[in-house]
Amino acid sequence: MMAKQDLRTLIDAERQCDPNGSLSYHSRVSPAHRYVCMTIPKIACSTIKVALDQFEGLPVPEHLGLVHDQGLRLTNFSTEEIVEMLTSPDWFRFCFVRNPYYRLFSAYKSKVGNTWEQQYVWLQDEIRQRFDYPVRDGRPAGIVAFRDFVRFIRDAEEPVRRDGHWNLQTNVLMPQAIEYDFVGRFESFTRDFERVLRQLDVPAEIVATASEVRNPTTQIHHAAAYDGELADCVYEMYEADFERFGYDRDSWMFDFE
Repeated sequence: MMAKQDLRTLIDAERQCDPNGSLSYHSRVSPAHRYVCMTIPKIACSTIKVALDQFEGLPVPEHLGLVHDQGLRLTNFSTEEIVEMLTSPDWFRFCFVRNPYYRLFSAYKSKVGNTWEQQYVWLQDEIRQRFDYPVRDGRPAGIVAFRDFVRFIRDAEEPVRRDGHWNLQTNVLMPQAIEYDFVGRFESFTRDFERVLRQLDVPAEIVATASEVRNPTTQIHHAAAYDGELADCVYEMYEADFERFGYDRDSWMFDFE
């Protein structure tokens, strides 16, 4: 585990270099219930945040996207308070991880491979330009290919690659700095999240609905999106996640979701 002085240095650096990073956007903190949760997009983050907000007495927003603006973050606290939260045995620290093949494909379906997402129109346009998509009657070709999305992210500059929807889970979770008490898996989310909520003594009525899917994507077998060459590319991009969290290199051929 990182020495406390090194942790202080890391925390101060994170505050300055990434205002939307792990200690801010991705964290949820409760001084009242003494937990730190690190969330990652496309790993049930909306579901987790809704349940925790209900536990904290916050309303469920009318528009689900607003749930990401609620709650306390680590950056709401001083460096010394954060060090305490990340190291003390009196605090419960947890997160969830997901098979990197499946998470990346889910991010593609949700943010790039559709006709309704507006936040990433700029990315769709850049992918079309990069791979010379045709234009017909003044209109660009429609949905960009998953393969082109992967190759674009692989070769992109740091700010694009560090987008939370496809950044490495090891980058977001900062395991070198945070000693987690529980690491759940998306593949067993209902069971694992219920375990976390019971650990926190969350009321039964919240536990009963906590695992409802809040932001699903269309289910498509992963073997329809990947082949060996593309899987090798994604494995190389996310090798740190595969190794740390124990996901198999050939798992793209086996649908577990």
